[in-house]
Amino acid sequence: MKPFLVLLAGWLAIGIAVPGLAEEGPKPEQNRKLRVVVLGAHPDDPESGCGGLMALLTRAGHEVIAGYMTCYRDDRKIGNEPEAQVRRREAEAACRVLGARPHFFEYAHEKLFADAATLAAVSAWLKKVSPDVVVTHWPLDTHPNHHVTGSLVWQCYLREGTWSLYFFEVMTDQQTMSFRPDLYLDIESVRALKKKALDSHLSQEPESIWRSHEVMHLRRGAESGVKYAEAYLRASPARGKSTLPFLIRHLP
Repeated sequence: MKPFLVLLAGWLAIGIAVPGLAEEGPKPEQNRKLRVVVLGAHPDDPESGCGGLMALLTRAGHEVIAGYMTCYRDDRKIGNEPEAQVRRREAEAACRVLGARPHFFEYAHEKLFADAATLAAVSAWLKKVSPDVVVTHWPLDTHPNHHVTGSLVWQCYLREGTWSLYFFEVMTDQQTMSFRPDLYLDIESVRALKKKALDSHLSQEPESIWRSHEVMHLRRGAESGVKYAEAYLRASPARGKSTLPFLIRHLP
């Protein structure tokens, strides 16, 4: 089968399987602490997409690693500093707020591709980290870096499948497209902490990002019967694999 047909078949499998899935309840083995990787394209993506989840996980004693695929555009500077230096410093501050550990890949924005070499690098890192769960961008996204990041993780999942995979959304209907979640997280207790983490990204106009995501929080809250919520979608049944705590399932 041609490569693009294989990828298409995989996406169709998601589309068929996900809507009917019920989120698994707590399992005895999941009383243990989880290692969760949140892999975003840029500094501020993990925080804006699932900062509430990250805060709740670390508060409960789980380990969270925030991965950032790209922090800069070639030789661009912010003020008198290289963009990479500024954005990494901001991401480190945000991770301190959320109790997460950062990891930075060395790709420039315009040189991040879902090619064989990058796939091998991401796959090798994930194998080294050995997560129980990975959370990343929904790949249908207008931002090429978001799309590539989600696609890379999806390909790693198809090849390895040793961890559970969930997708998050960012700036839905502007960037993330056609996202139809049925898993929700009540973030009211950590909403202020999420905002504080996002505010660490001073170079990115965090108030503007927060306004967009606050609309999403209210929308997803209304869908799930709480005031403020984040939304997620799990890639497949993942039998025998770890599931994220705190999520509630709701189908309209």
